[in-house]
Amino acid sequence: MSGAARRDPLAAAEGAEAALVVSRTPGEVRVARLDHGAVTGVLHHRSWAAGPGAVLLGRLGRRAPDGRAWFVDLGPWGDGILDAREMTGAPLPEGTALLVQVRQTARVESHGGTKAARLTRAVALTSRRLALGGRRPGVAASKRFADTTEKARLLHVARACVATGESLVVRAGAAGVDPDTLMADLARLRGAWEDLMARVESASPPALLSPAPVDWGVVLGPRDSAPALAVLDDTSARSALEADLAMWSDDPPPIIPWSGADDLFEAAGVAEALDAALDPVVPLPGGGRLVIEPTAALVAADVDAGAGDARAANAQALAALPGELRLRGLAGSILMDLIPGGPRLTTADRAALEAALAADPWPARLAGISRLGLLEVSRERRGPTLADTVSGPAGRALAALRDADRAARATPPPIALMIHVDPEAAALLRGPLAAALRDLSARRAVRLSVREAAPGLDGAPRVAPP
Repeated sequence: MSGAARRDPLAAAEGAEAALVVSRTPGEVRVARLDHGAVTGVLHHRSWAAGPGAVLLGRLGRRAPDGRAWFVDLGPWGDGILDAREMTGAPLPEGTALLVQVRQTARVESHGGTKAARLTRAVALTSRRLALGGRRPGVAASKRFADTTEKARLLHVARACVATGESLVVRAGAAGVDPDTLMADLARLRGAWEDLMARVESASPPALLSPAPVDWGVVLGPRDSAPALAVLDDTSARSALEADLAMWSDDPPPIIPWSGADDLFEAAGVAEALDAALDPVVPLPGGGRLVIEPTAALVAADVDAGAGDARAANAQALAALPGELRLRGLAGSILMDLIPGGPRLTTADRAALEAALAADPWPARLAGISRLGLLEVSRERRGPTLADTVSGPAGRALAALRDADRAARATPPPIALMIHVDPEAAALLRGPLAAALRDLSARRAVRLSVREAAPGLDGAPRVAPP
C-alpha cells in the first residue's frame, strides 16, 4: 500500500475499485463495502445480540397451539421458536435448560408485531470453509458445490481428519483450498467448540454462550471483487479484524488505520448513503424514480418516468433494483410494476438483471413477468432489513451510545451524562448492552445513566448532562 494511501486512507478507499470501511463503536462493529466510492453493502455486527449463528442457553417454554413448534424463553433476547420435530425422545418438562442456535433472527413486521427467532438444537460452529457440529456424525459436503471433482477431493481430505463422533460439513467456500488450510480451519473450530462446551457446563439460562459470527458474506460475496484495502478506526481491533479477514478471504486486504475525530461512517459518506437507502424513493438518472416499499406480504416496487422516457426509466430501474435490494436487506417476493408501452423486459435487460442477481450474496432469482405485467423476483432472507437494523430498538440504543461517546470525547473528564431513549432502547441498554455501557463509562471516565423518554416524544435519542 502506498504512502499516500496511509496519509489519506479515505481518499484511497473512495478511489479503489473495491474497499472496506470498518468502524468499531460501543456495542457494534459496522462494515461498509465501497465499489468505486459508492456504498454497495453494509453489515452491522452486534456480538451481544441473538443474530443468526448465536448459541444460547434458554428455557423450554410451552408448546404452540398447533403442536408444530415449541417456544423457548431466551430472557432479554426474547422468545424463540423450535420445530417440534427436534424434540425427539422423552418429553422434557417446561423450564428445562435447552442449548439452541439461532437460524433466523427475530424481526419486526412492517405492519406491527414481531416474528420470534427461529432456533435449532443442531448447534454448529462455522467458518467460510467448514461447519463443525450439527445433527449427524460423519462428513458431508454442501449442495452448492458445482464442481463434483473438487467436492470429492475435499470430502476425501475431510474424512481423513474427522474425529469419531464429530459432525463435519465441507462448505462451498472451501473450493480450491489445500489440506493444510482446511486442517487449520478445523483446529480453530475444535478449539471454539471446546470453549463452548465449557461455558455450557457453567452457565445458567438464559445466557448467550457464543456470539453470532460476523457475516462477512454480506460485503465479501463470492462474486464480489476483492477489496484493495480496509480502513479501520480502532487500532486495538486490528488483530481481530486481520484474523477474521484471513478466515474469510484467501487474499485479505491490507488494513489502514484512520484517526480522524469524526465518526468514520459519516466521514466516508456511508451514513449519508444509508439515510438515502432508508428512503423509499430512488432517483433515476433520467429524471424518473423507483419507489420501493416493503409490505407485510412482499416488497412492492414501482417505476415512474416523470418527464423522461418510459423505456429508459424501465431499464434504469431494472439496473438499480439488485443493488438497492442488497443495500436495503430486502428479501422474499419482490414485485416491480414497470411502465407499460413497448417490451417491459428486453433480452438485454433480462440478461443484465439475471447476472446482477446471480452475483448477490443472498440467493436471488428472476421469475419473469407475471400475467398482470409485474416483474417477479425472489430473494432468500438471510438477515434483518437495513431499516430494522438502523431504526429498530437496537439501532436507537447504539446511536445513543455513539452520541454519548462523542459527547464524552468533547468534554474533559470527569463528567456525567444522561442518555434519554425510548423504553425499548432503554431496556437494551440496561440488559444485553449494559456491558457496552460500562465499558464506555470506564474508557471515557464518564458517569453514564439511562432515562426513558416521556411518552409522546419522538424516538431520537438525546444525550445531555443530568
